[in-house]
Amino acid sequence: MKRLLALLLALLCVCAMLPAASATSTVPCLTVDSSLVIIGDSNTVFLKKNNTDIQPARIYARVNATIAECVQNYSSYHADGYSKGMYQLISGLSGSSFKTVVINIGTNNAGTATSTFQAKYRQLLNLLYQKNPEAVIYVCKILPINPSHYSGSYPSVFTLSNINRINNAVAALQAEYAAKGYDTRIMDLFTPFQNAYGVLMPEYDSGGGIHLTVAGYKRLNKVVQTALAQGDPDANHSWGSAKVLKAATCVEEGQASCSCTRCGAVKSLVIPASGAHSWGSPVTLAAPSCTADGLRRSSCTVCKAVRDETLPALGHCWVYLKTLSPASGELHGTAQYRCERCGYTKSDLRCASVAFSDMPAEGNWAHAPIDWAYFGGVTAGKGEGRFGPQDSVTRAEVMTFLWTVMGRPEPDGTENPFTDVPENKYFYKPVMWAVEHGVTSGVEANRFGPDELCTRGQIMTFLWIAAGSPEPGTPQSPFTDVTADKYYYKPVLWAVEHMLTGGSSANSFSPNESCTRAQVLAFLYKAQALLILPDPQLPEEP
Repeated sequence: MKRLLALLLALLCVCAMLPAASATSTVPCLTVDSSLVIIGDSNTVFLKKNNTDIQPARIYARVNATIAECVQNYSSYHADGYSKGMYQLISGLSGSSFKTVVINIGTNNAGTATSTFQAKYRQLLNLLYQKNPEAVIYVCKILPINPSHYSGSYPSVFTLSNINRINNAVAALQAEYAAKGYDTRIMDLFTPFQNAYGVLMPEYDSGGGIHLTVAGYKRLNKVVQTALAQGDPDANHSWGSAKVLKAATCVEEGQASCSCTRCGAVKSLVIPASGAHSWGSPVTLAAPSCTADGLRRSSCTVCKAVRDETLPALGHCWVYLKTLSPASGELHGTAQYRCERCGYTKSDLRCASVAFSDMPAEGNWAHAPIDWAYFGGVTAGKGEGRFGPQDSVTRAEVMTFLWTVMGRPEPDGTENPFTDVPENKYFYKPVMWAVEHGVTSGVEANRFGPDELCTRGQIMTFLWIAAGSPEPGTPQSPFTDVTADKYYYKPVLWAVEHMLTGGSSANSFSPNESCTRAQVLAFLYKAQALLILPDPQLPEEP
């Protein structure tokens, strides 16, 4: 027994040391204090009577209260019950003493004209907003009723249609004051308590068709506090995972919602639009032809939007067939051309501008050389109607041009000194021929460098050797960048003497700059009569 008493004393001491349990609301996310004011009639009286957790809230309610009495005497209301002294009288409101108001009154006004009901309701709202324009005021859609369970002396005007009329009037007031800029909100107390016929659910009907059971007032408290918590940015919600209601697209926002895991409050979320389509691989629906546009379509992988893209007509790609009427003393006459894409043929001016969209204009220094090279078979351009006059040329291309001008001679031998000139390349025969005739010995003993850009000094050397390596008549260089110790010294002086070049400026030749296709053909065009190839000795290239 002594041991049991000691154990009990110890337990009491431990309990005494524990902090007192604090009152919590039905909704743990919401703090109910005196800044919340509830104005109502008998259902509000019984709401407080059956829920001790809303005691901190100030209640202005009375059994049989009317909206008119709220306007006239609301500051002296107190929550009474069947015993007038059950709740303490609460002092009148001041502007800074409340933040949120819930107005749940109207059942006893179901028989009143709608205009009269709304007029009195406006007086109450105006009075509250005068005291605190920043207040959040909830106007409640009132509870459903069950006329078949009426007991006592409820009037015949207590009908379902009149309850609906009152609720419509409340909704209209909310819209009216919200339009004025006030924070007036709807709290729906009707829907959670109605059955499929719009009648008060039997499990919440205390038997008289108007008031609720204890379970009903417990649920009413939960509904009110959940609505308050959901609309309170300061409520301590614990939001669960979002549920997508409508997926966002590339251009339209989506919708989602999530619920508080503690109180069940629901908030809506906006899912931002991505802002840009995610286009998939395009599909060609119609390929372009020489004369007709094509069509290509892409679909967004997210929203399935479609984007069409016009593929411009390709235009004819002309190739020279034969001369029809050459002009006397000049290249321009008439010729026959065929489109290498569609096969269409035409007669036109015998000019490379027919075949090349990027042909320099007539009168340009490069026009006649390109005409000569095209109709003479030196080059057919770069394909797709383009000549590329400003494109740089490689050593392989230059050697091929020169070999073609010389009549495409077959090389005599088969010995190939270069590892970078395979037999299956277009420049194999031109390079083998050039090696046999001393035009080039490569950039190294076993390397020709076919893909390296050809410099101005190199092209002049190739032409000079192909012309027989003649001694220039003028031993004095006009260019400061062409000195006697350079391999291209005599070739450049010879080229100036025969007017193949005037340099890049008055006193510069720029021997190390790369050549363009137009420049190379201009050099060949001017030098064609000088090319004899008597098997000269080759000066070393750098």
